[in-house]
Amino acid sequence: MEIGSEFWLDNIPIEWNSDIPDWIEKFGNTVLTSSGRGAISLLLHEVQPKLKTALLPAYICNSVILPFIAQGYTCYFYDTNSDLTPDFESIVARGDIGIFLHMGYYGFPTNNGLLDIIKRFKTESTIIVEDITHTLFSNYQRFEENDYYMASIRKWMGLPSGGFLASPNRTVESTLRHNQLFANIRREAQLVKARYLSGGDEALKSRYLDLFAKGEAVLDSDIEPYHIDALSMALISMVDVNGLIDKRRANFKILSEGLKNVKYIESIFTGLPENICPLFYPIYIKKKRSEICQKLIEKNIYCPIHWPVPEQIECRHFENAANIYNIVLSIPCDQRYGVEDMKRVVSVLRGL
Repeated sequence: MEIGSEFWLDNIPIEWNSDIPDWIEKFGNTVLTSSGRGAISLLLHEVQPKLKTALLPAYICNSVILPFIAQGYTCYFYDTNSDLTPDFESIVARGDIGIFLHMGYYGFPTNNGLLDIIKRFKTESTIIVEDITHTLFSNYQRFEENDYYMASIRKWMGLPSGGFLASPNRTVESTLRHNQLFANIRREAQLVKARYLSGGDEALKSRYLDLFAKGEAVLDSDIEPYHIDALSMALISMVDVNGLIDKRRANFKILSEGLKNVKYIESIFTGLPENICPLFYPIYIKKKRSEICQKLIEKNIYCPIHWPVPEQIECRHFENAANIYNIVLSIPCDQRYGVEDMKRVVSVLRGL
């Protein structure tokens, strides 16, 4: 069986629920969008910062940057340390900012040391946004100073589409247009992948890979905010949150224990506090990462690299983030897999 890559969809519910679940609604006044970048686009339609400038982490997905560029913002960046905490000096060195975006990585509150900086930004009327895509199911105290939360939900489960924008103290515009193209393409891709996994027809694999790529192309070409599709809304309302958290934590622990003392691997997080739900098990590869990835692929193990370096970031200005981009690898530990799957991943990595 394949490990990693896109989620599949093998169970379309008969009865659909349109209620926003508590695990999202706890972040405040909420609007569900078709994607995380759609949530950012909605945010930028909503706010009127004192300056059209944004300060973002240098270690970041390009899809977070694109809506700011499309809305005419000047984007500045701050460095990220090897332990994935923000580099405070590169934040403080930056002048007046309209929007400050911060995030924790892979489920961990790596941004929890930012309180004093965020308080300073608040005195300067900077809008504070936390990207909680990676920490969505981790349960810890967020900054009261946050004005908005945004996330991509589809990174966590098999959804055709899914993101949200929320605010604990502001009203969020909810009259979004519907555009089903992205969701329809992804739904078809997920259904085809489920058929491939049950039957092994290689023609189906090519088909679903093409569909996923087409879906991403649609998203890249249109970053406007759209409403989440009805099927994804139904699936979100049915999520077994406790089961998702328990499975991910158990898998993370197997990987953490199994990959100890592997010379070419450095685990970024070794412990797993009780309140943390991991997105992946991230590691640094100390030898040729591309070769390691290829050998894993040959064993049907697909480990994503988060992320390709965005073209807007000049790595020579961000030494720490540049190194992370070059050596990081994300090992799947999600709810699709169990003990034997994780042992298989460990066995392959230890044998390379």
